[in-house]
Amino acid sequence: MSALGEKLLFYLNQAVPNQHKSLLEAKSSPESYNSFFARRAASSFAQFGKIDLRDQHILDIGCGLGANLDFLIKAQASHITALDISEGQIKSTKNILNSALQKMQEKITFLAADAARLPFKDETFDAMVAADTFEHIDDLSTAMGELARVLKSGGHLYVYFPPFYAPWGAHMVNWITIPWCQVFFTEKTILNVARKLEKENIAINSILPSETRLDLGDGQLIPFVNHLTIKRFLDIVQSIPTWHIQMSRFLAPNWRSSRTAFKNVFNTINHVPWIREMFTAKAVFILRKQ
Repeated sequence: MSALGEKLLFYLNQAVPNQHKSLLEAKSSPESYNSFFARRAASSFAQFGKIDLRDQHILDIGCGLGANLDFLIKAQASHITALDISEGQIKSTKNILNSALQKMQEKITFLAADAARLPFKDETFDAMVAADTFEHIDDLSTAMGELARVLKSGGHLYVYFPPFYAPWGAHMVNWITIPWCQVFFTEKTILNVARKLEKENIAINSILPSETRLDLGDGQLIPFVNHLTIKRFLDIVQSIPTWHIQMSRFLAPNWRSSRTAFKNVFNTINHVPWIREMFTAKAVFILRKQ
């Protein structure tokens, strides 16, 4: 069955049109990747509703290549601590800012550190953002406790992430064109096909720069995600008494589209807990520290 599944996925993958051409083109350099998501930052943060970040010290958790920094500066944050576990990502982000966004640097502190072991004093930050980050943190439960510790009482954590069972929640777009591949195929099958595509130079991943290239490793589970679901996130939040869910939204696939009728259908079914795991492109939360 495994060999048959691999053949089926391989040929389906060639037949299904790639829906991420603009994203994959943006991955051709760290600068274009940063620019791609920076252009989307305003519409992404608009999903939180009207939020006021003026004169606040903000922790940007998993800042990556710094796509949110320009937005946060324009929101008049007093200072931003840009945190990422990867020293390489921090170095690349600094290089991008040196060439394009020099005026921002005086308001930004960069730090390579693990979100589960934060080197900050209690109640350091006024607010926090975690944009497409929580699905990558290995020990998210410990990290959420640490974030609660270093956030001031009454402060907010703004979060959005794609659940693992979302159409593209497996984060395999560097290889796989099929939505919900992790639902219809085993992870072992997906990885074996991805490795074959890369070996045969069919997948784009092998020609990407180090900043946007992903490593499949040699295991049987997708290595760069923690398989975070909405349910698991809610369980973690509810296990930490200081967190209070102030707002939650479950955005439909293609939520940036203007097709209102399409959105309304998914907005209705996304009230059903098990169904929303598959039909939520982004889970959006505002958490408040009690």
